[in-house]
Amino acid sequence: MDEEKRLEIANFRYGLIAPVVCRRLEKGEQTRLLAEIAAREYNDPDGKPFRPGLRTLERYLAAYRKKGLEGLKPQVREDKCTPRAIPENILAKAVELKKELPTRSVDQIIRILELSQLVEPGILKRTTLGRYLKEVAREIKAEPSAHRRFSYSKRNQCWQGDTHATLYLPHPTEPGRKKSVRLVAFIDYSRYITHAEYYFDEKLPRLEDCLKKAILRCGVPEKLYVDNGSVYRSQHLARICGELSIHLIHSRPYKPQGRGKVEVFFRYLDKSFRPEAQALIEQGKLTTLKDLNNFFWSWLEMAYQQKKHSSTAVKPVNRFNNCTHPLRRVDIAVLNQIFLWQEERSVDKTCCFSLEGNIYEVDPVLAGKKVIVKYDPFDLTRIQVWFGGKQYADAKLLDLSKPHHPKVPKEDCLVNSPPTSGLNYLELLKKAYDENLAKTLGDLAYTCLGTPAQEKAREGDGR
Repeated sequence: MDEEKRLEIANFRYGLIAPVVCRRLEKGEQTRLLAEIAAREYNDPDGKPFRPGLRTLERYLAAYRKKGLEGLKPQVREDKCTPRAIPENILAKAVELKKELPTRSVDQIIRILELSQLVEPGILKRTTLGRYLKEVAREIKAEPSAHRRFSYSKRNQCWQGDTHATLYLPHPTEPGRKKSVRLVAFIDYSRYITHAEYYFDEKLPRLEDCLKKAILRCGVPEKLYVDNGSVYRSQHLARICGELSIHLIHSRPYKPQGRGKVEVFFRYLDKSFRPEAQALIEQGKLTTLKDLNNFFWSWLEMAYQQKKHSSTAVKPVNRFNNCTHPLRRVDIAVLNQIFLWQEERSVDKTCCFSLEGNIYEVDPVLAGKKVIVKYDPFDLTRIQVWFGGKQYADAKLLDLSKPHHPKVPKEDCLVNSPPTSGLNYLELLKKAYDENLAKTLGDLAYTCLGTPAQEKAREGDGR
């Protein structure tokens, strides 16, 4: 089993126990949650139905608390090259006997197989066969489908995340053409926007960038509720949530009702912000992604966050800040490490491996081994090397053909002419926002939350 498959299985196992580990539980709540998890059926990484037993969940829980996500990876069997304990034909017959008469005990089935001379007496062990027949004996009960309104009383108990297509800006590298922009947003159940930002696409690096900034600003959420898009189903995002003890939840296909709060925000954005931004674009006053985000953040902090919500009658900023529930903070260095991309690479006999066409050299003791490389996709000059859970010296760059990962292409911004004079709602909000920011934060930049490599790359693509 390769490392990618082991990580996929670990992410799946974490998804099962996430409701238990993502927050502090009341007395007796863990037992109740584990029972609820064990009562449901899931699809495992291979798409097969899977019902976890209570002891299995308890084992996952203990492993995660001891070793984190690494503890949930399946161990490589020492006897993986030897035959399994029970031949497939015997196991199939045992399953058939159990389905034929569910009241048959494991001992009875073993005795039947022995009397029919399918196996020698004493070969089958009760505990071994019992594990195989456990799922056969479990009755499957269908659960009724119902929609309910999600409600949380404390900040950071659950965030919703989504993307929204809104505007077109002048293309940063092709004069005369337009390029669409996407808003990536994360909203707390207090209706407070923990972070939102415009990008030229909605690919995984943009989602990660926005999520990291939201966590740095507002702490780690207990749950993250997103849709079923491929970017939200990535193993990398699942691993990040696992290492941060975030319960990643995907809405059911064609049933996005649970993401109503972020959808309401997008509708308000289209009514209040979008028309004003479009006017500035048409007047030539808003031409770059950087300008768009500056206007957007001004509107967000001075208009939306300060507006009393119709259902709560409280401003989102006040509802979030006045909550006494403690924020779970993560050091930026630790967060950057968790957000690094990682994949498995084979080291050849010359102690070298390749990554996106680049050639790197590693410690000679790793020759012929498969190692895990961790890196910032915005900067492929520095690659961390891990093997057997231990970090080795960073890989030495021998040949650099791609300075950054192809999934984060660098785009040069156009040099724009100075804007003309005039008044606009967003311009007035931005002026008030800048004045307020100067009083409270001094020269601290709102976007300086990533790694130096990410900030340098962001300057190139207009973010």
